[in-house]
Amino acid sequence: MLNENQYASSDRYQARLYLNTRFKTNPNSKFRWIFDCFPKREGLNVLELGCGTGLFWLANRNAIPESWSITLSDYSGGMLEKTRDTLKAVNREFGYEVVDAEDIKYDDRVFDIVLANNMLYHIENRPKAIMSIHRILKDDGVFVASTMGKNEMMELNRHLYDFLRTRNKDFKFSELPFSLDNGLEQLKTCFANVDIFRYEDTLKIDEVDPVVSYYLSFNGMYNDYVILEEKDAEAFKSYLRNVMDSEKVISVTKESGVFVCTG
Repeated sequence: MLNENQYASSDRYQARLYLNTRFKTNPNSKFRWIFDCFPKREGLNVLELGCGTGLFWLANRNAIPESWSITLSDYSGGMLEKTRDTLKAVNREFGYEVVDAEDIKYDDRVFDIVLANNMLYHIENRPKAIMSIHRILKDDGVFVASTMGKNEMMELNRHLYDFLRTRNKDFKFSELPFSLDNGLEQLKTCFANVDIFRYEDTLKIDEVDPVVSYYLSFNGMYNDYVILEEKDAEAFKSYLRNVMDSEKVISVTKESGVFVCTG
């Protein structure tokens, strides 16, 4: 499913992150909100799968108990290098490991918390990954999995689809294979208790360049498919400027949250 080159470096990930942070209306950090779902006992052993650039831990650097042991993992060694650079600003030690979530090598029952932040929908063999996560958690451990819902970015996506039709291209994003709408059933195959918490937010977008960079970042993500061609980027910017001249800002639905799993 996922093209390995997509996450060989952090650039495309950063383009998506920038749009979602630059124009958000909820003043509270989503990363801190997710961290509030964690148990806060001393001496916990924590693993993050698919850690991205480490911004989750940068945002929560003042709240992490000193006694925690934290391992940050990613499928991409290139992404982990960016993570190391990001977390140089944090005065604590982190472990770094290249880990394939479909083939986790850790022993049974070693972690108190496992975090998968917007990454399970990239995993092809999710049943195997979820079973492995359950296996490496202690009996009283907690799995926190964030994801999105089917209405995520729907207004902005409609503008993309309308523009692509002017280029005789009929494209639509597929429903995520792991989302707020379908993730519960998948997680309940292994976890006895699964709670859903939703993060309330919208985007108010009044710039065109971040939108174009956002969609360019998806090129080649799945099966090398090119969603927005580079040669069409300027035309898409013009299209979006016309929309903003009319609407002033583009209001965009955000539909995200976390599953908190135990048992």
